[in-house]
Amino acid sequence: MTSSSADDRPDAELVAAFQHGDEQAFTTIVERYKHRLLRLALSVVRNDDDALDVLQDALVKAYHGLRAFRQSSTLYTWLYRIVMNHAIDYVRRRPQVVIESTSELLHDLPDTTPSVRPDRELMNAELRERIFAAVDKLPPKHRQVIILRELEGMSYKDIAAVVGCSEGTVMSRLFYARERLRQALEPYLKYGQ
Repeated sequence: MTSSSADDRPDAELVAAFQHGDEQAFTTIVERYKHRLLRLALSVVRNDDDALDVLQDALVKAYHGLRAFRQSSTLYTWLYRIVMNHAIDYVRRRPQVVIESTSELLHDLPDTTPSVRPDRELMNAELRERIFAAVDKLPPKHRQVIILRELEGMSYKDIAAVVGCSEGTVMSRLFYARERLRQALEPYLKYGQ
């Protein structure tokens, strides 16, 4: 079997293959999702090295748990939940490590937009900083659902599976988070228009 055919198999087939002893199937799963899962870990722990540690630990847990995975949720949702739980546990165990705010993290991000007008670039940077600061101020449960929905594009059903609550609770938390963000950003957005 070639690695390219393994890469094309649906998640359900990869899970079944792994459960029947195909170790390469797990490698394919990791390759398929590692970048998204690392981005998730980084969004929680805010440090590249710590995010890699969290991801590694989560993948070890996933490896051992995948034999019992019954596919009642999507594979990605299951993996996402494992990584999110590990990242949250990491932050709880080592709160002194995670001292950066999102606005401080922005200074490390490369600006990939072409520089057309310095005043526009400054306004965009300021808006990004305000958005991230407003997201940082949300309670953790509301911050989590806004990240899952707006950054990861997950469905309400998948978010509910990740955070372990009903879809109605997800909708309620999203409403609250969006309302708080709107209130926090409204003066700036009106000024910028």
